[in-house]
Amino acid sequence: MSQVPEFKIARFGIQAPFIFAKDPLLAIRKGFDTCGDTFRLKLFREILVSRDPAFFKHILVTNNKNYKKGSSSKMLNPVLGNGLVTSEGDFWLRQRRLVQPAFHRERLQELFVTMGTITAAFLDEMEEFRGKAAVDIDAKMMGITADIALRTLFGNISNEDKMQIYHQVNRTQKYLVSRVRRPYRIPLMAVNGEQSRFKTDIAYFNKLVFEFIRQRHDSVEKPNDLLQLLLDSLDEETGARMNDQQIRDEAITMFAAGHETSATGLSWLLLELAKQPAIVAKMRREATIFDIVPTFDQLMKLSYTRQVIEEGMRLFPPAWTMTREALTDDKVGSQSFSKGISIMMSIYELHRNPNIWDNPLVFDPENFSLEQVKNREKFNYLPFGAGPRLCIGQQFAMMEMQLILASLIKRFDFEIDPAHKVGIYPQIVLKSVNGIKLFVK
Repeated sequence: MSQVPEFKIARFGIQAPFIFAKDPLLAIRKGFDTCGDTFRLKLFREILVSRDPAFFKHILVTNNKNYKKGSSSKMLNPVLGNGLVTSEGDFWLRQRRLVQPAFHRERLQELFVTMGTITAAFLDEMEEFRGKAAVDIDAKMMGITADIALRTLFGNISNEDKMQIYHQVNRTQKYLVSRVRRPYRIPLMAVNGEQSRFKTDIAYFNKLVFEFIRQRHDSVEKPNDLLQLLLDSLDEETGARMNDQQIRDEAITMFAAGHETSATGLSWLLLELAKQPAIVAKMRREATIFDIVPTFDQLMKLSYTRQVIEEGMRLFPPAWTMTREALTDDKVGSQSFSKGISIMMSIYELHRNPNIWDNPLVFDPENFSLEQVKNREKFNYLPFGAGPRLCIGQQFAMMEMQLILASLIKRFDFEIDPAHKVGIYPQIVLKSVNGIKLFVK
């Protein structure tokens, strides 16, 4: 039995957290280049980092009961509460059963009508930028996916309320990421106004969401949205319903965990497609089956567009990492590790691992042809995770991304702004540093 090799990120241990916080992706890549597919890294605590599919399979499926969510996921509790992303054990399982019907195929078809209406209006808005200065496409994708998420959640929500929720959720997430990545800044946050602003945002945000829930309780109408489904959900074993706090937590989890991942995936895809005229041409030939936006049945026929999206999530997985913590000593193959160690499973590096992908840095939708998918090991590609905690909203996300991307590519060309440098900096999702600016043609 061997211990997992250690990668020393810096000559002096005290430097390691600062170097890692500055560029996590570079630090992790150096670790893999030096130590192979699994290594240990000492920051504020010891972390095991892996891009080995065998580790993913063992931790997420084979021995998943020996692991709990990593401590970094708990940082989201002030925003997400005890929703599906952050909860554990029997409570998580009960909530999963209650929320699951929201994502059945029949419900998704109903929600698709709302998605299509919003997307068609968004295309008209994008016309304003045709032939003008480069636009921050990341901001535009965040806008439309937030609109879709909030309309499918809360029905006829006002534009003012949409903007309040959108800005406050994103601002509070950035604050919490900063606390985890740079804990040495916490005392400063207490005096420079960041902590106070965070508390004010949360209080206002909660007041708004609980008011939506109260209004729905008082109404005789039952709109066709996800909030109503959460209100109506019934535990088949106990007959119990979710209380208002649980409804709030699951609704905000759906929004926060859903819209930003889709937006980020679309932004990286549009940047990549601006370099890929042959792929764009093939997508347009496929898009001749619809006029402005596809219907649900037409969407199911856009198989090449789906391949493009899957390849985009291979190179730029929005959920770039997953974390767990070992409840007991364990081993994978010949490598052993101790109880309590934090485990970072790098989806980003798994999808770029040269040991399992040919030409891993080349954007190639043929990686997701039927033949390639059939012959690929399941744990080589995990944009939505795996095992019992497989992302509950994956079909919603794929449907949304396919609809928006197919509609945009049919109507517009996108060109890179050479004056704008794009960098990657992973936060909760795989974000760009300064946005992604593209010309709309």
